[in-house]
Amino acid sequence: MKDFKKVALLPLDNRPVSYLLPKQIADFSGIDLLLPERKYLGDLHQSSNLIYVENWLKSFTDIDFLLISLDNWVYGGLVQSRKHSFELEELKSRVNLLRNHFRELLQQSPTVYGFSSIMRIPNYNSSEEEKDYWKDYGEKVFKWSELMHKVGRGVQEEGISHEHLLENWYQSSKLIPPHVLADYKSHRDKNLTINLLWLELLHEQCFKYLIFSCDDSALYGMNVIEAEYINQEIKKHNFISKAKVISGTDEIPLVLLTKAILEKSEKKPMISIYFNSVEGMSQRARYESNSIHASVLNQIETLGIEMKDFNDSDIVLYIHLADSPQGDHIFHNLPGDTKSNISKLVKLLEGTSKPFILVDLAYANGADPLLIEALLKAKIDWDKCYGYAAWNTCSNSTGSALAIGINRWIAEKKKIFNKEAFKKCLLTKFLDDYAYQTQIRHSKVTEEEINEKIKNHTKQFSKILELDGINVRCALPWKRSFEVEIDVI
Repeated sequence: MKDFKKVALLPLDNRPVSYLLPKQIADFSGIDLLLPERKYLGDLHQSSNLIYVENWLKSFTDIDFLLISLDNWVYGGLVQSRKHSFELEELKSRVNLLRNHFRELLQQSPTVYGFSSIMRIPNYNSSEEEKDYWKDYGEKVFKWSELMHKVGRGVQEEGISHEHLLENWYQSSKLIPPHVLADYKSHRDKNLTINLLWLELLHEQCFKYLIFSCDDSALYGMNVIEAEYINQEIKKHNFISKAKVISGTDEIPLVLLTKAILEKSEKKPMISIYFNSVEGMSQRARYESNSIHASVLNQIETLGIEMKDFNDSDIVLYIHLADSPQGDHIFHNLPGDTKSNISKLVKLLEGTSKPFILVDLAYANGADPLLIEALLKAKIDWDKCYGYAAWNTCSNSTGSALAIGINRWIAEKKKIFNKEAFKKCLLTKFLDDYAYQTQIRHSKVTEEEINEKIKNHTKQFSKILELDGINVRCALPWKRSFEVEIDVI
């Protein structure tokens, strides 16, 4: 098989999913992954040290792949891309700085994958990850943006005339102070301008592949319009094979890492998909503008993986769903009854002789507790489980689970698979996506509480994964409940 030297990754920020999960995948699959020192990367309140990031990028002399968060390079992180106070000319200079560096770097012939986010519009009043005015006007800006999109597209709403919709949009703009609306539109314009500059760099062959991610999207809004415009530009410049707009964000570096490994692998797995609900797969994924079915297919197509029927596939991707819209653990929304769908799925998992990846999409922001309860009692060959996720959004879960499973499959073929490291990675996913997100998390949760409550869950999952002598230490790295850091020792 072809071998590769090193993969360098500039993550979105220093969160566990950005920094530690890629490292876990590298550890079990034999990837020589180069990461910047974590202490220099951005967090919820602090930007990445941009001088350090520049020097880190200039230090490479012998790499095969560079995976680069363009949000980190330009703004200092994903959160900072939404809150920064840079002028447009400053941002353009960051783009030009990277362009000049690429001219030198590309002489060494590494393959460069870039990823940049299309700025989200969250539908809530909180300035934790947005500008200060979002705590007072977030929902109003979301509604104004939604109505503007509908008016512009002539969307017909039941019982509401176009004139009435137009009036609603006008009135929605009056509920937001002019300086807030002006600042918000200016901020979005900067983000779109920079994204279009990244697209221009494809003319200079700076990127082998470029992803624009739609973070926390809805069906209507300025971010959806911008995504459509970028898609139009991709087609206009014949970049369809080089660039893509896709839902999600946090899973993108994992997907691109996997895409890089696939590019150098002589053997590539073929995948078949099983959705355990036809009704569920047609539902729109929460926090996304696509159906669950389209979102899953988008992740597979981005990887360039060939899809086959069950008999001809190497890995089966099992998708667990409700026969209804997704539930949501954060907002305590329950999906429809999943018991019959679980019964069908468990029977298939108990009888399978193929490697499988399990993605639980019955809820957003965590696992279906009824499914986990059934899995813990089932007679499943867990050595056949190549990946699992039930994390945040449909795209987040699908992309991360595929990355884990495909990298295991390739590592086995290359005979460099570290089984113990893989089991620890899989245990981390079960503890994060189910034990923490579904069973333990609440807004005032403490590290002490997490470490105490996770003990029994650790025993349960360690037993089915046949992991002995495991200790787990948990922390809240961003001092909030949204993400937990789970260290499996």
